[in-house]
Amino acid sequence: MHVNDGYAPQTPIEGVLHAFTRIGRRLKAKQPGDSLDQSAHLVLFVLRCNGALRLSDLANKMEIDASTASRHVRSLEQAGLVQRSVDPDDGRAFRVELTGQGTAEWEENARRRMALLTQAMEGWSEQDIKTFEQLMTRFADGVANLTDARDDKAWADKGWAAAARLTTEENVESTR
Repeated sequence: MHVNDGYAPQTPIEGVLHAFTRIGRRLKAKQPGDSLDQSAHLVLFVLRCNGALRLSDLANKMEIDASTASRHVRSLEQAGLVQRSVDPDDGRAFRVELTGQGTAEWEENARRRMALLTQAMEGWSEQDIKTFEQLMTRFADGVANLTDARDDKAWADKGWAAAARLTTEENVESTR
Protein backbone atom coordinates (compact mmCIF):
# COMPACT_ATOMS: atom_id res chain seq x y z
CA MET A 1 0.00 0.00 0.00
CA HIS A 2 1.32 3.43 -0.90
CA VAL A 3 -0.15 6.11 1.30
CA ASN A 4 0.37 8.86 -1.23
CA ASP A 5 -1.12 7.12 -4.28
CA GLY A 6 -2.92 9.67 -6.38
CA TYR A 7 -1.23 12.61 -4.68
CA ALA A 8 1.94 14.30 -5.86
CA PRO A 9 3.84 16.49 -3.41
CA GLN A 10 3.56 20.13 -4.39
CA THR A 11 7.11 21.14 -3.34
CA PRO A 12 10.47 19.39 -2.97
CA ILE A 13 10.28 19.81 0.83
CA GLU A 14 6.84 18.21 0.86
CA GLY A 15 8.35 15.39 -1.20
CA VAL A 16 11.06 14.94 1.46
CA LEU A 17 8.38 14.77 4.19
CA HIS A 18 6.43 12.13 2.25
CA ALA A 19 9.58 10.09 1.60
CA PHE A 20 10.57 10.15 5.28
CA THR A 21 7.08 9.15 6.34
CA ARG A 22 7.12 6.17 3.99
CA ILE A 23 10.66 5.12 4.97
CA GLY A 24 10.17 5.66 8.71
CA ARG A 25 7.04 3.54 8.86
CA ARG A 26 8.79 0.66 7.13
CA LEU A 27 12.06 0.84 9.07
CA LYS A 28 10.20 0.95 12.39
CA ALA A 29 8.28 -2.21 11.51
CA LYS A 30 9.73 -5.57 12.41
CA GLN A 31 11.59 -7.09 9.50
CA PRO A 32 11.31 -10.82 8.73
CA GLY A 33 13.41 -12.63 11.33
CA ASP A 34 13.62 -9.67 13.73
CA SER A 35 13.42 -10.55 17.39
CA LEU A 36 13.21 -6.93 18.53
CA ASP A 37 10.57 -4.26 18.13
CA GLN A 38 11.62 -0.68 17.37
CA SER A 39 11.65 0.50 21.00
CA ALA A 40 13.84 -2.43 22.08
CA HIS A 41 16.12 -1.87 19.09
CA LEU A 42 16.51 1.79 20.10
CA VAL A 43 17.35 0.97 23.73
CA LEU A 44 19.99 -1.51 22.62
CA PHE A 45 21.32 0.93 20.00
CA VAL A 46 21.78 3.69 22.59
CA LEU A 47 23.54 1.28 24.96
CA ARG A 48 25.66 -0.08 22.10
CA CYS A 49 26.80 3.43 21.20
CA ASN A 50 27.29 4.72 24.76
CA GLY A 51 28.10 1.75 26.96
CA ALA A 52 26.56 1.41 30.40
CA LEU A 53 24.24 4.30 31.34
CA ARG A 54 22.18 5.33 34.30
CA LEU A 55 18.47 4.96 33.60
CA SER A 56 18.00 8.76 33.58
CA ASP A 57 20.80 9.18 31.03
CA LEU A 58 19.34 6.42 28.88
CA ALA A 59 15.92 8.10 28.99
CA ASN A 60 17.45 11.47 28.05
CA LYS A 61 19.36 10.01 25.11
CA MET A 62 16.21 8.27 23.90
CA GLU A 63 14.16 11.45 24.50
CA ILE A 64 11.57 9.60 26.58
CA ASP A 65 10.54 9.87 30.22
CA ALA A 66 12.23 7.74 32.87
CA SER A 67 9.13 5.61 33.55
CA THR A 68 8.93 4.57 29.89
CA ALA A 69 12.66 3.83 29.81
CA SER A 70 12.25 1.79 32.99
CA ARG A 71 9.52 -0.35 31.38
CA HIS A 72 11.70 -0.98 28.34
CA VAL A 73 14.69 -1.89 30.52
CA ARG A 74 12.62 -4.22 32.70
CA SER A 75 11.34 -6.06 29.61
CA LEU A 76 14.80 -6.32 28.07
CA GLU A 77 16.26 -7.45 31.39
CA GLN A 78 13.70 -10.25 31.62
CA ALA A 79 14.67 -11.30 28.09
CA GLY A 80 18.35 -11.39 29.12
CA LEU A 81 19.37 -8.59 26.74
CA VAL A 82 20.42 -6.00 29.34
CA GLN A 83 21.56 -6.14 32.93
CA ARG A 84 21.73 -3.70 35.79
CA SER A 85 24.92 -3.11 37.72
CA VAL A 86 25.85 -0.82 40.59
CA ASP A 87 27.05 2.60 39.45
CA PRO A 88 30.70 2.82 40.53
CA ASP A 89 30.33 6.60 41.04
CA ASP A 90 27.24 6.29 43.26
CA GLY A 91 26.49 3.00 44.99
CA ARG A 92 22.84 4.05 45.44
CA ALA A 93 22.27 4.18 41.67
CA PHE A 94 22.49 1.54 38.97
CA ARG A 95 23.59 1.46 35.37
CA VAL A 96 22.05 -0.45 32.50
CA GLU A 97 24.31 -2.30 30.08
CA LEU A 98 24.08 -4.78 27.25
CA THR A 99 24.62 -8.46 27.89
CA GLY A 100 26.43 -10.61 25.35
CA GLN A 101 23.04 -11.84 24.17
CA GLY A 102 21.81 -8.22 23.88
CA THR A 103 24.79 -7.29 21.73
CA ALA A 104 24.26 -10.35 19.51
CA GLU A 105 20.51 -9.65 19.12
CA TRP A 106 21.13 -5.98 18.27
CA GLU A 107 23.83 -6.86 15.74
CA GLU A 108 21.61 -9.44 14.04
CA ASN A 109 18.66 -7.04 13.81
CA ALA A 110 20.96 -4.23 12.58
CA ARG A 111 22.40 -6.60 9.95
CA ARG A 112 18.89 -7.22 8.58
CA ARG A 113 18.18 -3.48 8.40
CA MET A 114 21.51 -2.88 6.65
CA ALA A 115 20.65 -5.62 4.16
CA LEU A 116 17.30 -3.92 3.49
CA LEU A 117 19.02 -0.58 2.86
CA THR A 118 21.65 -2.25 0.67
CA GLN A 119 18.92 -3.89 -1.43
CA ALA A 120 17.03 -0.59 -1.68
CA MET A 121 20.16 1.05 -3.12
CA GLU A 122 20.88 -1.78 -5.54
CA GLY A 123 22.06 -0.30 -8.81
CA TRP A 124 23.26 2.92 -7.21
CA SER A 125 26.83 3.93 -7.91
CA GLU A 126 29.30 4.08 -5.03
CA GLN A 127 29.40 7.87 -5.51
CA ASP A 128 25.59 8.11 -5.32
CA ILE A 129 25.65 6.21 -2.01
CA LYS A 130 28.42 8.44 -0.61
CA THR A 131 26.58 11.58 -1.69
CA PHE A 132 23.31 10.28 -0.20
CA GLU A 133 25.07 9.49 3.11
CA GLN A 134 26.65 12.95 3.24
CA LEU A 135 23.36 14.71 2.50
CA MET A 136 21.40 12.54 4.97
CA THR A 137 23.99 13.20 7.69
CA ARG A 138 23.88 16.94 6.98
CA PHE A 139 20.08 16.86 7.06
CA ALA A 140 19.97 14.81 10.29
CA ASP A 141 22.41 17.23 11.92
CA GLY A 142 20.25 20.18 10.83
CA VAL A 143 17.07 18.62 12.23
CA ALA A 144 18.85 17.67 15.48
CA ASN A 145 20.27 21.17 15.90
CA LEU A 146 16.85 22.75 15.47
CA THR A 147 14.90 20.34 17.67
CA ASP A 148 17.55 20.13 20.39
CA ALA A 149 17.51 23.90 20.71
CA ARG A 150 13.79 24.45 21.28
CA ASP A 151 13.07 26.46 24.38
CA ASP A 152 9.59 25.30 25.19
CA LYS A 153 9.36 23.68 28.63
CA ALA A 154 9.03 20.10 27.41
CA TRP A 155 12.34 20.35 25.58
CA ALA A 156 14.05 22.50 28.22
CA ASP A 157 13.27 19.88 30.87
CA LYS A 158 15.45 17.43 28.99
CA GLY A 159 18.48 19.56 29.85
CA TRP A 160 19.75 20.57 26.41
CA ALA A 161 22.38 23.26 26.63
CA ALA A 162 21.58 26.91 26.07
CA ALA A 163 24.59 27.04 23.77
CA ALA A 164 22.76 24.88 21.24
CA ARG A 165 19.86 27.36 21.29
CA LEU A 166 22.22 30.26 20.64
CA THR A 167 23.88 28.47 17.73
CA THR A 168 20.52 27.71 16.14
CA GLU A 169 19.27 31.27 16.71
CA GLU A 170 22.41 32.59 15.00
CA ASN A 171 21.86 30.21 12.07
CA VAL A 172 18.19 31.24 11.76
CA GLU A 173 19.16 34.94 11.90
CA SER A 174 21.78 34.47 9.19
CA THR A 175 19.15 33.00 6.82
CA ARG A 176 16.84 36.00 7.14
